[in-house]
Amino acid sequence: MQLAERGAKVVVNGNFRPSGKGPEEDVAADIRARGGMAVGVNGSVASEDAARAMVDKAIGEFGQLDILVNNAGIATAYPVQLEPTQGFDEQIDVHVRGTMRVTRAAWPHLQRSGEGRILNTGSATAFGFSMPLPDGGQVNDGAYAVAKGALFSVTRQTALAGAEFGIKCNLLMPWGYSKLVDANLRGTELGSWMDRKLGVDKVAASALYLVHPECPVTGEFISSAGGRVARVVFASPRGYFNPDITPEDMRDNWAQVFGEVDQSGVVGNMYEVAGQPFEYQLLRHLLDD
Repeated sequence: MQLAERGAKVVVNGNFRPSGKGPEEDVAADIRARGGMAVGVNGSVASEDAARAMVDKAIGEFGQLDILVNNAGIATAYPVQLEPTQGFDEQIDVHVRGTMRVTRAAWPHLQRSGEGRILNTGSATAFGFSMPLPDGGQVNDGAYAVAKGALFSVTRQTALAGAEFGIKCNLLMPWGYSKLVDANLRGTELGSWMDRKLGVDKVAASALYLVHPECPVTGEFISSAGGRVARVVFASPRGYFNPDITPEDMRDNWAQVFGEVDQSGVVGNMYEVAGQPFEYQLLRHLLDD
């Protein structure tokens, strides 16, 4: 909605329904009623044909494609120790393969744009999540967390591939009380708090900058919740080094292996891990000198 309000011409995708029509039509109609330009396309990102149809619709209606937001998602709540299940395969197909399918279909047009922008939707659950339920059970997002974790790599690799074409790809880690969240967390303490504090409009505002031509970064992971926006990085301490290391040696020097982390979670003396080249250069420095 906010993209359309700022002048973007929008293709809204809704998950496949046998009728060929879903909530995407209502969203597109709402945008048009407010003076924007939008069309709806019904189809699942789990389908190669549907992924191409979304892109074809954008080109057919508006003549070009500059922005792709990969936001399709489903959720199950099976504990990770019970995976993989059929639900696991569905999670991977929508979150990971779906993101890659639509990106592949859109790529030639984003390349032609010269300033294509891709925004993938990740989740902090990738770092671990468990939540008690009113009935005494636990929400343990095994498949969902694994699928979202894979998108860190998809985003970074896509950013590297797009650099020479002016395509920037980033990942947004939103906290917002969406319909999907409501279906899984309704009645929990966390769900109630999110409903009160974490409106999805604040996440949408953050997303707009990441798909704008002026976006200064690519391959980054950005957390957005309730008006707070922050970069998320992978980090490593200097670590402990001994070319003749033994398990006992590792045990006795665990503080150096683990790094400095205080009780509030603040880390010190850490390097940002930007990718395999970082590890390679560090190991070369240690092992070749």
